[in-house]
Amino acid sequence: MEGPAFERAVNFGAYTGVLRQMIHLLKYERVRAVATLLGRLTAAACLQLEGDIDVEELLIIPVPAHKARMRSRGFNQAELIARAAQRGIAESIGRRVSLEVTALLRVRFAESQVALSAEERRKQIRGSFKVTSRDAVKGREILLVDDVLTTGATASECARELRQAGAQRVWVVTPARALGRAAQDSSEESVRSALELEPFSASSSSASQSEQSYSPSSSGLFTSGTARGTLLQRRGITST
Repeated sequence: MEGPAFERAVNFGAYTGVLRQMIHLLKYERVRAVATLLGRLTAAACLQLEGDIDVEELLIIPVPAHKARMRSRGFNQAELIARAAQRGIAESIGRRVSLEVTALLRVRFAESQVALSAEERRKQIRGSFKVTSRDAVKGREILLVDDVLTTGATASECARELRQAGAQRVWVVTPARALGRAAQDSSEESVRSALELEPFSASSSSASQSEQSYSPSSSGLFTSGTARGTLLQRRGITST
């Protein structure tokens, strides 16, 4: 069996409960403001990579969406999460980070992979991505961002293309990962605790942020708070 093309994949918690609800709100209900919260969790997950990355600057690339998906959904959720997480990732790993959203393209549309086995996913996804700018990725260490890691087939195929184009190493981070029931139960409390953040405005969604580089500073990622009401009410998120 072919192993993954990436070095390591990290995530914040199991794809269940609150975290699953948040991802569904973003992907299927188009509540873009949820990307801000998912970005914070993604940045926190990158603390696990702190001792692994030894370059001065890391290139962030979101898993691209096919143009047909972009037309139907209106956005790429991986890109929204990556933009929201960019500054926090710099804080987590203590490195400069930059965001690149055009160097990797999805050239083949794939139907839902939910019912497929790991091997079927690998076969279906093969050849779905293409590097459009070798100069942008050559010699770089890359952090690939997506919303959920299931079997790792999509992330591995992206990493394979990036490495063939000259990327040095590829890491993967997602806010959520599909896990067994025991792991789901144990991570739910961690997700709920991490969401005890200061309120944010729904208009603060990072979808409109311009691409730029960030350097780490001394500011913290999370602030403790008291939860009241539902997740959406606490965050002031509306679906409009």
